[in-house]
Amino acid sequence: MLLSPLATKILNITLYEVGWFCCVLGAGWGYPVAGGLLALLLAGAHLVLAQEWKKEALLMLSACLLGVAVDSIQQAVGLFTFTSHPDWPLWLPLWVFVIWAQFATLFHYALYWLSGRYLLAAIFGLFGGPLAYWAGIRMGAAYFGPDPLVTIVCLAIVWATVTPILCRLSVYLDDQEGVYRWGHSK
Repeated sequence: MLLSPLATKILNITLYEVGWFCCVLGAGWGYPVAGGLLALLLAGAHLVLAQEWKKEALLMLSACLLGVAVDSIQQAVGLFTFTSHPDWPLWLPLWVFVIWAQFATLFHYALYWLSGRYLLAAIFGLFGGPLAYWAGIRMGAAYFGPDPLVTIVCLAIVWATVTPILCRLSVYLDDQEGVYRWGHSK
């Protein structure tokens, strides 16, 4: 059985938002690995529910790679520092990888309205990206570099670029709006 488009969008945004809070609050409260793993389970639930799960997985992996490269550069130049866990062996915490993959889950679902609207996607990223990072920083998941205004401006530029790229990639992989399936279907 397929969920209705509205139910699909509501479930999609709910999975994303709960995952985002798991990542950010997990990092802010000192449990970044646990938060990242919980969010990873929610991203897995998205794949289980998605009709086109292979295309979704490819989009999620692509977003993760792009996002990790972008955030690695921004952290390396000192725009911000992510809260990490001393036992985590990589340069960025697990939850950063997961949050990028989770962001990609929105493009065929809750953010499908951005498909083909790259200027609108850029405007969405221009404001939405810095707001999400600012909220994460306020919740203790990261720390601003020495000049928060420079960080916000750089985030705005980066997200005004990255959001249309991911939007275009999602259309390239599958130009159809996603729907979730529930239970067994023939």
